[in-house]
Amino acid sequence: MKLILIKDVKKLGKEGDVVEVKDGQARNFLIPNDLAIEANTKNLNSLNTKKISEKKLELQNKEVASELAKKLKNEKITFAVKENSGKVFGSITSIAICEKLSKLGYEISRKNIDLKKPINTLGESEVKIKLYNNISTTIKVEVVPL
Repeated sequence: MKLILIKDVKKLGKEGDVVEVKDGQARNFLIPNDLAIEANTKNLNSLNTKKISEKKLELQNKEVASELAKKLKNEKITFAVKENSGKVFGSITSIAICEKLSKLGYEISRKNIDLKKPINTLGESEVKIKLYNNISTTIKVEVVPL
């Protein structure tokens, strides 16, 4: 019997896959547990339209992320901090960078800011920002004395 998987099934396939299984497995396990539905023309058509809309959405998200990457590449964020004899009081964290970016009009989650450790030295640093699957960019963060 041909089925369309609704959820991932171990050793059988992932969600959206069309699989061929024995009738007993389909009637007794997969269909009653809402893991699969029968692969008739109506269900196959709805699966195809769903896959097409997901591809369009992914392309749109990639486009938006690449545009944002181009805009962010030119940005430079400046932080003024207290210092004494070259020693900085406090540090610049991903939360502070996120807040500064939101003031500039960019909505980026702090989880997307790839900062290994907080910045606690004067000068200019580059910080990587992950925007989408393979799309990332770097911004310049400058720390100056107050």
